[in-house]
This record gives sequence, structure tokens and C-alpha cells, in this order.
Amino acid sequence: MRTKSYSGGVNRSLVFIHGRWAQSGDWVGAINTGLESAGRDQLTEDVDIVEVDYADVLHDVLASMPEREIEVTEPSPNYHRHQRMVRLSMHPFTTRPTSPYDFFPKEWVTRFLMSRMPEIQRYRANPQVRAAVRASCLEQLPKGDLLIVGHSLGAVVAYDLLHYLPKDTHVELLLTIGSPMARRPWRETLQEFRGRFPTSTVTTWVNLVNKGDWVTAGDGIHLWYPQAIDTFASLGLGMHGETHYLASQPAGVAIGDALTRAQTRTHR
Repeated sequence: MRTKSYSGGVNRSLVFIHGRWAQSGDWVGAINTGLESAGRDQLTEDVDIVEVDYADVLHDVLASMPEREIEVTEPSPNYHRHQRMVRLSMHPFTTRPTSPYDFFPKEWVTRFLMSRMPEIQRYRANPQVRAAVRASCLEQLPKGDLLIVGHSLGAVVAYDLLHYLPKDTHVELLLTIGSPMARRPWRETLQEFRGRFPTSTVTTWVNLVNKGDWVTAGDGIHLWYPQAIDTFASLGLGMHGETHYLASQPAGVAIGDALTRAQTRTHR
């Protein structure tokens, strides 16, 4: 679903991929708040704003599509150099704070919660359902330079999508917020992508964690997904919503700097 389109926005697009449900808040306004708090310029009219909606597919018990082979891409020798540069700008946010969830049995809690979400169970267990979600999202993605923000389950969907993008698409930033990918069930589901991250398609990947988020349990994902830069914020106990994340300073730094890079095409 294209929520707002600016003229001249064919080259740079800011794409939001929602979580389990599509009822997202004012995520564009939240991004502008985060940009302001980070001392970066707010969104301009040459950025195309797109919200990808896959909820109808996710919640359709009959949804399925044939699986596709993962696209094989040549690794980029520049990816780690780009990550080092981005890590410098994100350095103030890379120290993991103690989370109140560190004192809970996280894996047990995750499995308990997921057992009460049948559509999540289907997505995890059935590759044909994941393929249907992926196909729906790919149809909605614009071409050109993308900044992709994936929230919660949308972080998983965004990570999946990266491995199937058209060759004329470049992702300047993958920003995952409130991602559950540190938990064992998701690591098992995403095992097929291990060692296949498309570094030639993506300039940088930043993962943002609220230490009080019950979905992340305060944990980053770099240990299992080394292409990601983990960053942390203290947004409040239980806060998982995308607007809380996107209005934060680390989100503003990541998005603002990526917009500047995309404008100047420094990834070329």
C-alpha cells in the first residue's frame, strides 16, 4: 500500500514493512521526530514513502505459493568497509544495556507466546506461506534505491526479501526494529539463508533494540547475523510499537545518514 508519494521519488524510496498486523501508527511522523532528535534533515519531497502491506496474506489460512530458489549473488568486497563506517556513526548506541528480561527464561517465553499466534506458527512452519508473503511484498516494492524499515515480524519478512530482490534494486539501509530474530525458533526458520546475505545488494544493516521490548527481550542479533550492527535504546518497559522505535535518536541517525548516502550515491 502506497501511503504517500512525492514527485520525483523514483530513485529514493523509504519503505516500511509492518509487523504481525497492518494497523501501523504515524510511522512517517515518528521518523521525522527521530531525524530531528538526531540533528538530521527531515524527510523531503524527493523521497517516495511506501508502506508494504502483507497482512491479508499472512492471516489467510489457505495462502501459499511455490518456493523459489534463493538468488545467488557475488559478495561485495565493500560491505564490511561500509559497515565499519556506519558503526562509527552508530557507536554511541552500540553498548548493550542490561534488560529486565535478562532474568527470564527467554526461549520458553518466546515459544509460549508464539503458540498463541497461529498465523506466526504457519509462517514459521510452512515455506509456501513465507513464499506467498514474499511474493506479495515484492509486488509492492518500488525500484531504485530503497531504505527498508522492518518492524517485528516485518524485520523477518524484510530479511527474507533481501535474498530475492530484482537486480535493479539497491538497499541503502535495512533497519530492523523490534526484531525477534535472536530467538531460537526464528534462527531455525531462517537457517536456509545462512551464509547467503546479499552484500552486493545492501549497503548496510542496522538492528535497533529497545532494552524493555518483550519481543526482543533486550537482545541483539549480530551473534547470529554478523552482517547486522546492533544498536540499543531505552524506550520503556514493554514498548514494542514502531513509532516508539522510529522516533528515537539512533533510528534518526541511521535513516538520516542513509538518506544522505543515497542522495550522493556513495555506495556506487
